[in-house]
Amino acid sequence: MPPRSKRPKKPRQPSQQPTSLGTSTLGISTDLASNIGPKAGANNGRGSRAVFRGVSEDRRLHALDASTSIHGLPREREHDHIGKDTVQSRGSSVVERDVKDAAPKAAAIPVDVSQRLAGGFGPLKAVLGTTSVVYTNYKKTATVGNKIADLLSRIGALEAHFVMLPGNVVEQRRRSELIRKFRGIEGQLRSLSEKSILQRLADHVQDGEEVSELLEDIRETISDYQMTHQMATREQSYKLINPADASVLNNFRCAQGAEYRYGDRRSCLKGTRTAVLDEIELWTRDFDKPPVYWLNGPAGTGKSTIAQTIAERVFADGQLGASFFCSRDFQDRRSLRFIFPTLAVQLARKYPEFRSIFVPLVQSNPELVDGSLYTQMRRLIIWPLEESDISTVIVIDGLDECEDEEPASAILSILGRLVSWIPKVKFILTGRPEPRIPEGFRVPLYAKAADAFVLRKVESSQADSNIRLFFKRGFLELTRRRHGLDEWPTEEQLDLLCERATGLFAYAVTIVRFTDHRNNDPKDQLDRLLRSLGGSACEGKTKSKANVTLDSLYTSILQEAFGDDDPEDDHKTRSVLAAAILAANPLSPFTIATLLGISAKDVFLRLSLIHSLLIFQEGVDSPVQPFHKSFPDFIIDPTRCIDQRFQISSRNHHMELLVGCLNLMNQTLEKNMCKLPDAAANSEVPDLRERIERYIDSALQYACKSWHKHLVDEHMVRTPNITSALRRFLENKFVFWLEVLSVLGAAREAIDALDLVTKWLEVSATRELAKDCSRFATEFLGVIDESAPHIYHSALPVSPQTSMVRKLYGRHANPLTRIVRGLPVSWDPAVVTMKYSSESAAWSPCGRFIAISNGGCRTEIVDAATLKRLTTLESGQTLDLVFSPDARQLVCFHSESTAFTSWDLQTGAQVSAISVEDLWDIGTHCFSITYSACGTMFGALFRVRWPDDFTICTYDVHSGTDIYSHSIKGKVVGNIWTHGECLRFATMNSGSITTWEVGFASGNTPAEIESLPLPDNLPHDSHPYSFHPTLSRLVITHLNSGRILVWDAHHSKLLLNEEFNWHSHGFSFSPDGRFFMYGESQQIYLWKESSAGYTLHRKLSCEIEVPGLFISPNGESVFVCGSSILQLWHPMDPPTSFSREQAHQGFILEFSPDEMLAAVTRFEDKTTTVLGLESGNPLSIIDAGTEIYGQRVTGNTLVAVGHEKVVTWNLPTVNHVLNPKANVIQTATFSCPGMFSNLRILRFASISPDLHSIAIVEGPIYGNPPCLYLHDVPTGQLLGSVSMRGGGDGRPWFTSDGRQVWYITDRGEANGLTIVKDNKSGIIKLEHLEPIGQPQNTLPWLSSRGYQVVNDRWILDFSGKRLLWLPPHWQSSSANRAWGGRFLGLLHGTLPEAVILELEE
Repeated sequence: MPPRSKRPKKPRQPSQQPTSLGTSTLGISTDLASNIGPKAGANNGRGSRAVFRGVSEDRRLHALDASTSIHGLPREREHDHIGKDTVQSRGSSVVERDVKDAAPKAAAIPVDVSQRLAGGFGPLKAVLGTTSVVYTNYKKTATVGNKIADLLSRIGALEAHFVMLPGNVVEQRRRSELIRKFRGIEGQLRSLSEKSILQRLADHVQDGEEVSELLEDIRETISDYQMTHQMATREQSYKLINPADASVLNNFRCAQGAEYRYGDRRSCLKGTRTAVLDEIELWTRDFDKPPVYWLNGPAGTGKSTIAQTIAERVFADGQLGASFFCSRDFQDRRSLRFIFPTLAVQLARKYPEFRSIFVPLVQSNPELVDGSLYTQMRRLIIWPLEESDISTVIVIDGLDECEDEEPASAILSILGRLVSWIPKVKFILTGRPEPRIPEGFRVPLYAKAADAFVLRKVESSQADSNIRLFFKRGFLELTRRRHGLDEWPTEEQLDLLCERATGLFAYAVTIVRFTDHRNNDPKDQLDRLLRSLGGSACEGKTKSKANVTLDSLYTSILQEAFGDDDPEDDHKTRSVLAAAILAANPLSPFTIATLLGISAKDVFLRLSLIHSLLIFQEGVDSPVQPFHKSFPDFIIDPTRCIDQRFQISSRNHHMELLVGCLNLMNQTLEKNMCKLPDAAANSEVPDLRERIERYIDSALQYACKSWHKHLVDEHMVRTPNITSALRRFLENKFVFWLEVLSVLGAAREAIDALDLVTKWLEVSATRELAKDCSRFATEFLGVIDESAPHIYHSALPVSPQTSMVRKLYGRHANPLTRIVRGLPVSWDPAVVTMKYSSESAAWSPCGRFIAISNGGCRTEIVDAATLKRLTTLESGQTLDLVFSPDARQLVCFHSESTAFTSWDLQTGAQVSAISVEDLWDIGTHCFSITYSACGTMFGALFRVRWPDDFTICTYDVHSGTDIYSHSIKGKVVGNIWTHGECLRFATMNSGSITTWEVGFASGNTPAEIESLPLPDNLPHDSHPYSFHPTLSRLVITHLNSGRILVWDAHHSKLLLNEEFNWHSHGFSFSPDGRFFMYGESQQIYLWKESSAGYTLHRKLSCEIEVPGLFISPNGESVFVCGSSILQLWHPMDPPTSFSREQAHQGFILEFSPDEMLAAVTRFEDKTTTVLGLESGNPLSIIDAGTEIYGQRVTGNTLVAVGHEKVVTWNLPTVNHVLNPKANVIQTATFSCPGMFSNLRILRFASISPDLHSIAIVEGPIYGNPPCLYLHDVPTGQLLGSVSMRGGGDGRPWFTSDGRQVWYITDRGEANGLTIVKDNKSGIIKLEHLEPIGQPQNTLPWLSSRGYQVVNDRWILDFSGKRLLWLPPHWQSSSANRAWGGRFLGLLHGTLPEAVILELEE
């Protein structure tokens, strides 16, 4: 969605009293109404719109009218921000003020509604009438009056709904139950309304409480009905989503179980938290108020309970669009990256208007799910909501549960910037307070966005009366279910409990849960707990009053549950508690028992003793999780949990769980655990989920997915039991583990796990094995993710010969293809390859991320281990990039807009924009950018004029203002760099190199730090390229002599003096200076330091013509980027037998028709090798005497096409020893009459199957398309020529009948020519044709036997069976593949040798 100017506000709708149908209580769609019952009354006026929002005949589902709310107040009000001062002034009086403001509107409601509902149902009319009388008697009580006004509106809407939609049998049954409840309430209200004036005066307080409670009963009764009806409505609406849209929504990556209706979440007890709930409800329907409500408070104050209650209420009202309840217990619900995609899917399911925009959007832009938070919000939420003009409420609870840093600030920053585009949408968020929120967020550009918020703090002091009410009702419910609890608890006990609760609902809930133990008497439970609390040793040990209160309670419950000291038993208890607390996701007692090696019954009994602290269900297979997040915080903090019997050492118990996971995998993993069919992709197994449940229990699933998450840091003690279990696992179970991860959809976990293990292990054989396993998982991640069986069919068979994984697990390989030739000996130095165009890149200081500019409008942040996209920034065209020291921000320089932009990487939001137009000229270029150590400033080096006019500027990142600039005369060497809070740079003058320093924030003149000598007799035209500031090593190039020098200025020593060509660039040192590298013309030269200077360590070929090189901060990896691909290399490893010594244009390979022989050579080599396909061994090596562009081999004949020469040999049939001169049958010469023939730019050639014709391609060059020439083999005569369409490099291929020739480009484009010969004149014409309509078995880039390569990755047979997944370095376009019956050759130029595969018959 492109940026746009601020949307004009809509005209304000006049305030109006509700009509008789004036609410949108039920959210009924007109299509669904027919399923409930026939429509009553053909009301086509505005009254109909009041019940059915957004009625439109061309939609299958219709949302309710947004013009009036459930409460009868106007919906379409203009959005208007309130100032920060107004927000901060809101306090406890806000509810009273809002209630008083609402009272005049409410006073007129009873008469109006009564008149309009005169013919309604009796029970509803009776309740309405009695309520009106009660309202008249008690209207001076503001809270009562407001509740009655609200309920009258709800009852009116309900009556209107009943009139319009009589309903089917099920609906009538629901209504009968509703009316029965109303009759009971109406009787109680009538007794109050019939009291005399004196009785009302005498019983005013008591009656007021009773009226409030009865009104709550009415509200709950209506809400229960609405909730049931809304659930049925939603289920019906989901069924009406067309299958194509449903498939998109179901497959879109989002969190599971995040909606308010999932899990064991509880709403507020009736009569509690009414002030804040009323305030929020008033806010949801007042569109003059800010659109975001931020409810915050310390742990235990009931934020989530309030959020749950509000979500239920607005859902019942038909206004809840989506909800997301964060949870640290679930991986996808503790990440901010899942929030907006999950909300978007819920909105799409509910609103057809939203869905009609969202589905095409994600189909055309699937990468949006990986976008930044800002991009996700703007594209997935804001745009569809704005275009569909929907009015709705969205709830996000528990942002403090997210593992991201300052999650609330991140989300609120984005909302504050974007919500003005959707003024009819309300956002409710809860979480613990963060310091940067009242300060205007951590993105200062968004500081004014705070005006969009209502900041509401949950004060524990305001909850005291609610706590008492909660205790009363909680214990009352208990007395109804249990006998012998009359007059319990006492008032004194209630007073003590309320005093100790200090306003914390978590405390109160835990107390009630503790007393409700099925095997113990509640009175005894409470008495024991109160005695224990009275003598608690925790009081005063923590700074937080809330912590003191909860810590005392938690300690008492643990002590009561587990009795006297027993060291052995206490250790087992701690282990069980730790498993429930520290697990990556909630575990069942069965899983805990399996991991710890104890009985499930024992685990269940121990956990049941503290049931009040856990969400705990009957049975050993139900997951257990903490009831409140304050309990895990308490029990792992030694300053809070001071009773060492229960104190959990996070590191020690993580080690225990790690060993448990490893032991379980070592004992149970085996090949093909789910009994999957051969060759199948995981998605092709219809009962995969059932197989997983049958063969992989929950404990093993957890162990496979999460064992590495208990390896919490690199400093965890390397105990023998861990290292030995890990070694056994890698040696015996590694590929079986990958198989389980594959079927569980968690293959990416293998990369994270092995990366952690490699860092944790000391130098050892196990560490080397872990590195090889990591390389195996990275190389074959694609196939592991798609197909578990192809770990054995593809990954193992094509792994290198020297791989430790291959040696250990090769016996388990089950190849469906035979590798005739080309199996690599060792791992390719290029670890990861991906197709992408990039002009600039930068490593993060931590080495975990790489920022990549594609030269277009986006910058990608990728995982440095896998190059997987993490975040997309819509940054515009970017030439230079630099991370902040903490990797939380990124500065980009844009040459076209002549500006810097800084970005917050967590949110993807722009922090500031800084224009440098005043510096800009035609010759200006930004050479280098560096951050200050504190991360608040950055400096930039500009070359203003060629060659020696430079300027250094510094800027404030957050404010976007420039601090100072300095003009520098002389040659600035390499990049500028940071030294403390100063900026440093080096200049080269005659005879010396000088280092200078200036403070980032000072305007002082740069000061000289040191001056070091340069080599003697350095030519005046020498150019400094790169400088290592720590070691003072300088790279100097001299174009005239064509040499490159590396000079150690500290020791006045020449480390390298080597020839180079003018294409060389990317001169870089590793951080420690041990390596030096540069690239030129598809080559990378890597030099290693020795006593004699730098010596050549490796010379490697790459697929990039002019590679850009970026060395990682640890010096172990190199990121290579170019115009078409990106690669991640590990070239610093010791050289292996893998050869990438020379890049070339590819191989020329031809199979004989009888599939016995193949002739293979590199393009433009002068020798060709004839192979026996049975063995894959060379039979003959032939020197053609000319560069070879094409060849053809038949039974005993070989034809090779060279430069203006065609040679035919007779192949021996017995010993295959060939004398190139004696075996020559004929030689013919030819010439291509093209305009560029003298430049020798012939490309590939093809020979017809009958050996009579050759097709030769010349060009493309200088923008001209390639030309194809057809020659006669015996004579070399030119038969015809034609200019090819489109252009681009490629190869010609004859069809099997020789009547057509096709030119296949590297991009996979096919240009066909048919050879037409005039029988009378003998003239041959070449006519263009299209591949559409041609028989598939005649197209030369396809197999004549029905084999095919899909997406350059999968080889399929004629039935669609998957035979082989091609690893990344084997993947190539159709132009670089050759088919020969059951054989396939892979020919692209970065392979050390052509790969020949024999496919399964």
